[in-house]
Amino acid sequence: MKNIKTIEPLRQEILQELKPTKKVCAYVRVSTDSTKQHSSYIAQAEYYKKYIKNHSGWEFIGIFADESSGTKVKNRDEFNLMISECEKGNIDMIITKSITRFSRNALDSIKTIRKLKKLDVSVFFEKENINTALEQSEQMIAIFSSIAQGESENISANTRWGIQKRFMDGSYVVSCVAYGYTKNDGGELIVVDNQAVIIRRIFDEYLDGKGAYSIANGLNQDNIQTIRSAKKWSDVVVKEILQNTIYIGELILQKTYTTENLPFTKKKNHGEMPQFSVKDSHLVIIREEEFKAVQEIYAYRRKQAKIDDSGKNLNRYEFSSKIICKECGGTFHRQKIYIGKPYEKIQWCCKNHIQNKDLCIIKGVRENMIQEAYLSMWNKLVSNYKEMLYPLLESLNQLKSSQHLIETKVLNNKISELTKQSLILNRVQEKGYMDPAIFMSEQTTLNIQIQ
Repeated sequence: MKNIKTIEPLRQEILQELKPTKKVCAYVRVSTDSTKQHSSYIAQAEYYKKYIKNHSGWEFIGIFADESSGTKVKNRDEFNLMISECEKGNIDMIITKSITRFSRNALDSIKTIRKLKKLDVSVFFEKENINTALEQSEQMIAIFSSIAQGESENISANTRWGIQKRFMDGSYVVSCVAYGYTKNDGGELIVVDNQAVIIRRIFDEYLDGKGAYSIANGLNQDNIQTIRSAKKWSDVVVKEILQNTIYIGELILQKTYTTENLPFTKKKNHGEMPQFSVKDSHLVIIREEEFKAVQEIYAYRRKQAKIDDSGKNLNRYEFSSKIICKECGGTFHRQKIYIGKPYEKIQWCCKNHIQNKDLCIIKGVRENMIQEAYLSMWNKLVSNYKEMLYPLLESLNQLKSSQHLIETKVLNNKISELTKQSLILNRVQEKGYMDPAIFMSEQTTLNIQIQ
């Protein structure tokens, strides 16, 4: 018979005898900064402080609290600070009310818990009675996190639907009004006289030939109060004012939209969602003729500067957007160096290297060297075009009849058909022949298919 004897783990016995103090903190979160929710935060903080101190072997480290949404980890400063303290070894255990307070995003929740496990930090969810120190905890956390995420997405969908409905029936009240206006008790827009003077000044100066940058400098020199909390006027703000139809009595609603799935992000509406125009809803500050004249000048200047629809100046110089970095794939930008000195030079440098030298090691190249390299290559092509360009042309001709081109044509036809369906759907809804809920569902389906 074999003689088998169990050797007890000595390390565990010693640790059990020493019983080191466990450093414990609590994480609490309230959804808004209202007085009621603030009282809730104070109550939670007091509760967990007492809860931790009443456990023998636990050392109270502190309370980490955020007054924000739980859908994005990156927007929660206290949460991120708590994780940082865990990484430093200052926390052994986190206690929180529930998984929904920890995170409503299932992916973020699982990622964070796994990260903490690697650091030997456990999380105890009081409501669900789940401790991540146990092996079977992750499956339960995944289930509860998914439920919480689903609830958050449903709430967001209902909110978006409510806003859409108010857009359609004209009952939407603008929450953040443009410079030059304010709201009365009924939510109607009224003109702020001293701000309206500034709006007229901006339009008049632009019509007189000044640019947005020059107008902004003038406003700063005259110490004109800025929009909301901005420290000074900028050309970007001036351009937004010059293009805002609110000053001729027209409100454009849904200029931005929020994505349907987590993490919720706000994006500019470039045609992905319908927009709504509300005319004659308030008093005008700028006459329509002046506004149209400004738009014509604005479009002409952009064309002259060769600026595309996204605001990028693509072809200001001969090599603009044409030199690509071999190291990181970034675009080269034109720079002047030693400005004002006799040996002032022009060079082209990778935009990533300009922003941060650690992102790209490629240094700037003098413009005259690039010009010489370009001319050298051009001469080679001119001298050897038969050997170099004819084979290329033959390859392109073969590509025309390839399967890829046929597939592209099919897809383009499908996109065209779906776009037509979307336009027809909008017309039907505008005439009141379709329920708004069905319209939104069908429109969303078409947008997804087109994308």
